[in-house]
Amino acid sequence: MKKQLYLIFIPALFLFGCKAAEKEFRQGDYDQAIDISVKKLQRNPDKEAYILVLEEAFRRANDRDLAYINTLHMEGQPDRWDNVYNVYQGISRRQNKVAPLLPLSIESEYRDAEFLFVDVVGELIAAKKNAASYFYAHAQQLLATGDRYDARDAYYELQQISKFYNDYQDADKLMAEARAAGMSRVGFQVVNNSDQVLNRNLVDAMEALAPVATQGMWYNIYPSDKGDDLTVQLRINRLQAFPEQVHTNSYTDMKEVEDGWTYLYDDEGHVVKDSTGNAIKVPKYETITALISENWQEKVASIEAELRYLDQRGNVLKSVPLKGDGVFQNYFATATGYYDAISPESRQKLGGGPAPFPSNEALLLQAMGVLEGLMHNAMRDWNDDLLNR
Repeated sequence: MKKQLYLIFIPALFLFGCKAAEKEFRQGDYDQAIDISVKKLQRNPDKEAYILVLEEAFRRANDRDLAYINTLHMEGQPDRWDNVYNVYQGISRRQNKVAPLLPLSIESEYRDAEFLFVDVVGELIAAKKNAASYFYAHAQQLLATGDRYDARDAYYELQQISKFYNDYQDADKLMAEARAAGMSRVGFQVVNNSDQVLNRNLVDAMEALAPVATQGMWYNIYPSDKGDDLTVQLRINRLQAFPEQVHTNSYTDMKEVEDGWTYLYDDEGHVVKDSTGNAIKVPKYETITALISENWQEKVASIEAELRYLDQRGNVLKSVPLKGDGVFQNYFATATGYYDAISPESRQKLGGGPAPFPSNEALLLQAMGVLEGLMHNAMRDWNDDLLNR
C-alpha cells in the first residue's frame, strides 16, 4: 500500500518546482534526473519533490543496468567483460553521488527514502580481471594470423588492458610487436612525366625532393622506387619558362610655382593703385611639369605536378594537383623635367634601375623549391587519411 501511495505522490509533487528533473525522468534519462536532483538536494535536502524523483530514478537506473548485465552473462560472449565492467562503473558512480546525501527524509510519508545499493567492488574486480584476460588472449590469436590488419586490431585490444592494469604480463611487449606487424611500408618516388630533357642541376633538384610527415600511426614512408604496400608519388607533368616581360607607364606631374611679379591692371588696362597712390603688385605664376616613367620587369617559370597516392596495384587513391612558380619581378621609376613638380607620391616611387633577367634554369629551380613546400603541405593534409589504411 505504501508503494502505491508513493507512486501517486510523484506526479503531484512534480507540480511544485521539479520540472527539469521530471522531464529527464519521463524521457527515461534517469542519470540526468539523478544529477539534477542531487544538485538541488545538496543545497536544500528537504525538497521532497527531488527526493522522490531521486529515489525512483535511482531504482530504475540500477534495475536497468543490472538487467543489462544479466543479459550479457546469459549471452555468454567472451568479449562481454569490458561492457560489464563499464556498467558496474556507472552504478558505482551513481551510488557515490547519492551516498553523501543520506539519509533523506520524506516528511509527508513519514519515512526515509529507500536506496538499495549494490556491492560493486567485487564485481568490478572480477570484470576487469576477465576483460583483461580476454583482450590479452584474443590479441595473441590475432597476432598469430600474420595479417597486418589483425595486428592492428591486436594493438588496440592490448591498449584496452591499460584502463584495467598499468602493468599486465607482457602486454607492452606484445603491443610493440603488434605495432611493428601492423605497419605499412610506403614508398616515395619522384617521376618526370613531362617528356622534357632536363639538365643536371634540375635533375639533381628533382631527385632531392624529400617527403614530409613520413611516420604515422600505421605507416612509414621510405624514399624508394615503390612501396611494399602503398606509394606516394610526385609526378612532374610540365616544366615551362615564360618569355621576359617589360611593362612601362608614363604620366605627368604638374605644379604652379611663383615666378616674379607684375602690376595689377583694371579692366581698362590702367595700373591699379592703393590708397597711398602706389601701384599694386601681384605674384606671377608659372606651371612646371615632370614626366614620371614607371617600369616593371617580370619573368615566370612554373612546374605543374600532382601528388598521387597509389595502392599496391598502382591504382590511384588520391591525386592532388600542385603548381610551383618561380617569379622574378623588378620595379623602378625615373623622372625628367622639374624636380619641384614631382608629387610626394611620385617621389616615393623613384629609384632603382633595370636588372638582368635570371635564366630559365634559375627560375625553374626556384619553382622546384616552391613545389616542394606545396607537396609538404599536401602530405601533411592527406598522409594520415590515406596511408593509415
